[in-house]
Amino acid sequence: MDALGERTRYEIVAALIKDELTGDEIASAVNRSRSTVESHLSMLLRLGLISREMRDRVYYYRATPLATQYLGGEAAVEAQMPTTGHSGGFGYLWAIFSAVAGSLYFVVNQYVYPFHIFGMGILFGIASAFLFRSFKDVVKAAVATSFVISFLAYLVIFSSSPVAFFASFTISLVYMTIGLALWLFIRSFSRHISRIK
Repeated sequence: MDALGERTRYEIVAALIKDELTGDEIASAVNRSRSTVESHLSMLLRLGLISREMRDRVYYYRATPLATQYLGGEAAVEAQMPTTGHSGGFGYLWAIFSAVAGSLYFVVNQYVYPFHIFGMGILFGIASAFLFRSFKDVVKAAVATSFVISFLAYLVIFSSSPVAFFASFTISLVYMTIGLALWLFIRSFSRHISRIK
């Protein structure tokens, strides 16, 4: 059930398992804007994870038995909260990953063994497929990783050449797009496999 892999949708369903709520109450419960919540509600309705009923010209939403069964009931909701995604938990995992990956690549490439940035792009794509559910987080991680690699090269190798920094950043970013493409491929492949099962 990939729909619940996104934290906001998960929080909405978790709140609706606990209580029947209006759209405004849901927006308040998950700390998101009403328009953001509306788009998630329409998807959850289409998937049959929530239902709604109009009373006094106001829609009331509740979780369906399918959602309750999938999440394992009210007691299991808190334990299963996704740790990556929009907010909370490890919402900044992309930043930590970028700092570690960029630094590690630079150190290995500079001091251990020359390792082409193309290989880094491939490793980045594979690792990010397991760490990130959101394409937005992968893009942020790719840009930040490129920045870390270029900044370290700027400090250690180029020593104050802004042109070299921007050239290094651009080249790194081009190769990180290989990782983005690989992330898309792995995610779509895993979704396809999960539908077959």
